Amino acid sequence: MRTTTKTTLAMASSALAMGWASIPVLAATPSIVIHGPAGSIAAGTTATYTITDPQATSSTEYQFWVDLNGHWVVGQNYSTRDTFSWQHIPAGSYQVVGYAMQANQLASRAWNLAIPTRTNVLTAVSPATTVTLRPATSSLVTSSQGLDSIQVKVSNGGGQPIPGFNGEVTLVDTSSLLWGPNNSFVSRVTIPIQNGVGWAQVGAATSPSLNQIYPSNLISSPSNLTAPTVQYMPTSVTSRMEGGSINSFNTITTVASTVDAPNKDMNPYGLTYDNFAGTSTAPNPYYGDLLVSNFSNAAGKNGAGSTIEAIDPTTGRVSPVASSLLVPAALAVSPKGPIWIANFGSSGPGSDVVLTPTGGQFPNGGSIITNSLLSGPWGQAFVPNPTTPAFFVTNVLTGTIDAMYGFSPPNFNTNTHFTVIGQGLAHQGSTARTARGPQGMVYDPWTHMVYVTDTQDNSIRAYSWNGIGTPNQGTGQLIYQGGALNAPTGITFDPLNGDLLVVNQGNSHLVEIRLNNGRAYVVGQKILDSTPVNPVTGAHSALFGVYALATNGHLQVFFTNDNTNTVNVLQ
Repeated sequence: MRTTTKTTLAMASSALAMGWASIPVLAATPSIVIHGPAGSIAAGTTATYTITDPQATSSTEYQFWVDLNGHWVVGQNYSTRDTFSWQHIPAGSYQVVGYAMQANQLASRAWNLAIPTRTNVLTAVSPATTVTLRPATSSLVTSSQGLDSIQVKVSNGGGQPIPGFNGEVTLVDTSSLLWGPNNSFVSRVTIPIQNGVGWAQVGAATSPSLNQIYPSNLISSPSNLTAPTVQYMPTSVTSRMEGGSINSFNTITTVASTVDAPNKDMNPYGLTYDNFAGTSTAPNPYYGDLLVSNFSNAAGKNGAGSTIEAIDPTTGRVSPVASSLLVPAALAVSPKGPIWIANFGSSGPGSDVVLTPTGGQFPNGGSIITNSLLSGPWGQAFVPNPTTPAFFVTNVLTGTIDAMYGFSPPNFNTNTHFTVIGQGLAHQGSTARTARGPQGMVYDPWTHMVYVTDTQDNSIRAYSWNGIGTPNQGTGQLIYQGGALNAPTGITFDPLNGDLLVVNQGNSHLVEIRLNNGRAYVVGQKILDSTPVNPVTGAHSALFGVYALATNGHLQVFFTNDNTNTVNVLQ
């Protein structure tokens, strides 16, 4: 009897050293059976296969083949051994098949006489480490019959849903608004998971509220597909009253000129509101002001501006804040006071700049944040989180979104960490004048999502931030595209009803988009500047920044106008 050494598979890339031979073409009907793991198993484990052959003789020999991503390779060559073990199986989907031949048939290379088993299909699954609830992309109208979907995602260390992971997870809602299997609202449901994804539905509350939903108790099938410790990431859904729209607003008033008094910078781009009051010993002189960044110099050259102005929205008083930036495209204010600026840069990849509440630089270069991920910073937004707040920045030259976190004064340049939140977004252009892509951002406290505009494909997309470990969400959740959007730039939300307010660079329109009961739809439009925009060159495009405030229940929509170099208000 001939004996051979057992062949073991270690890795898909280097295993099966027997060669990339062609699998035999057989006409025989399978009469032997292969026994071993099928379906899902944990990646990194060992699968052992045994052939049962009722017609075996002392001269019967067996061979095992494995399909690695469409390539059939020999796992264990012909021998009298009817068992084959594959160790340390990497994640992926495979097929395993066995063959039986008599020694004399093998010696004469009569491959057509080989008897096959049926093919065994195997999926090696990376252990699950995280269960994430993707928030509903819309709020729900109070007392409505609407339901909104929540995605339940089971992921591995890479943050992606795990193909081949099947099981279930429990969701708990203290407000008892989860839609249950008996078509009624319940506080607890068990959600089936297929290929790493499941779906739940949640209903609206009877009054405005924030509803917390928690995942727990992940169970896999088979039972060994979860990591020893699983992280559960909850979400929340908001119910709110349906409000009005901008269609009833008819008055546009100039608040102030945005031209910088000392050096005559112009072309207002970024617009935000400074809500940091300061301290009793160091009050913030710009508290309650609008902050505006100028994108062009005195000659009107795009990508040559360097200044930020503070404008009192009530009196129109203008105060210069900073004058040493390199093309400030967008800005946001930290709840602790520092001003963050997406600095497109006059050359090179750009940077993110952090100024003191009064517009000064932190010592020892602490204000200038550089990173290889930055490439044409174009939008900026603060994103709160209980443990790890972040600032998001869009990169118009690469179509990506980064989260910056872990920062603290004064050394923002050395202690700020980066992670990619989004990529693959539509973009084009390579200069400040020609760039189009992901731009405006706003954090929505109702849905806990960050909404991002993209001027290149006329879209709004949503991203979430759950602190360290938040995965790259690619192109995000598409909220709205086309229709009323025409090169959308700035975005904010109506603090009274939560609607999104977007300004178009392509036609100078303000667009109001409502997100309710799982739908996104336009409820209002206003022309903010009647100057025709050149559809080819973009000349006379007026709108870039927008910010909404509510005082005593009265909505005011502030916006920058590049044609007039002013901040105006619609009300």
